[in-house]
Amino acid sequence: HLTLWKEGVHHRDISPGNLMWYRKDRRLIGVLNDYDLSSLANAVGPQGNGRTGTVPFMALDLLTKISQQGKVKHLYRHDL
Repeated sequence: HLTLWKEGVHHRDISPGNLMWYRKDRRLIGVLNDYDLSSLANAVGPQGNGRTGTVPFMALDLLTKISQQGKVKHLYRHDL
């Protein structure tokens, strides 16, 4: 997730249902999937995915009235 964030891909919907796991050489590897609500930091113009996500897993900052009006910048911590 951090690598993608640094490259400008914001997932915006991290929840248990969007994680897959597998074992490799006694290690547990996690994979983040379901990028249909993601956004690109450098995109110009509306993308149609302003404040989306799985509500029980969304940051409280993103559930406020001012956030719904687009006045709160999406931060890395909002995805965690």
